[in-house]
Amino acid sequence: MPRLTRRAMLAGVAASAATAMAAEPVALLIPFAQGGATDRLGRLLAPHLAQGLGTTVTVENMPGESGQVAMRHLLATPPDGRLLVIGNPGLFAFNPHLFPRLAYDPLTDLAPVGLIGTNPMVLLASRLSAITDVPSLRRHASQGHLSIGSAGRGSALFMGGVMLMRALGDGGELITYPGGGPALEDLQAGLLDVMVDQAMTAVPATHLGARAIAVLGPHRLPELATVPTAAEIGLAMPALSIWNALAVRAGTPAAVIAALARALEAALEDEMLARSLAADSVVMPEGMDRGPVAAAALIRAEHARWGAFIRAARVEREG
Repeated sequence: MPRLTRRAMLAGVAASAATAMAAEPVALLIPFAQGGATDRLGRLLAPHLAQGLGTTVTVENMPGESGQVAMRHLLATPPDGRLLVIGNPGLFAFNPHLFPRLAYDPLTDLAPVGLIGTNPMVLLASRLSAITDVPSLRRHASQGHLSIGSAGRGSALFMGGVMLMRALGDGGELITYPGGGPALEDLQAGLLDVMVDQAMTAVPATHLGARAIAVLGPHRLPELATVPTAAEIGLAMPALSIWNALAVRAGTPAAVIAALARALEAALEDEMLARSLAADSVVMPEGMDRGPVAAAALIRAEHARWGAFIRAARVEREG
């Protein structure tokens, strides 16, 4: 079959699947509590995804067990594409190396739909604490009183906390929350000293009671122009940017995945969504970095990368 004809046929199949999906609502499952970065990203995306699919997209938060509660729910539903999950490296790459009896395998139980965007991490301190810079952070840690917010083992906040403790020579305690939102609330209230959070929620928090100490990326952020990178101030933390991707249960028909990928593509092309994400320092994928194939390759690479880091850091496995 000629290549163009085959492409046209595949596009037609995807279009037919999209038409069929428009008959019933779709749910977007967020495996974390409300108020965190992944929750915010999912809620920003949902109405634009709904427009592309021609149906309602409801958002459902299902936190617990580092995403495993949500994943059990997903794997108990039919593989028809009507339940999507949004996840970050914690769900796709950290958990397999931290939980020996993980309720799912991200490489075999999930079918990626596409990458949504990448967001750098920011080290935050409470404005009600005495931590204003790295020297004061080190002093606080050396006294053994540093509380570090975590959204549970396997979360992005957890891995950021592990990296921070390594950079400080330990001297801190991870405090577990059901999600980034509750951790931020305690940070702003002065009940938590520091946390490492995604820029899309960290930047707004700097106007509410959080102080940005460092950006854990290769470059400063326009929204935090006076805040140095970790490398600039001698904080030995690897660059950490968190990506989020959409996935469905493995076994979902290829035509349905293609229809979902086309809806995601349309959402990422929407100027209103693009402006919202840019304001949150989210970098959207371009060109070959979009779609199911690119997302699957990223998940495999990050799965291997973070497995190596977790082993080198000797992070204790659950159970």
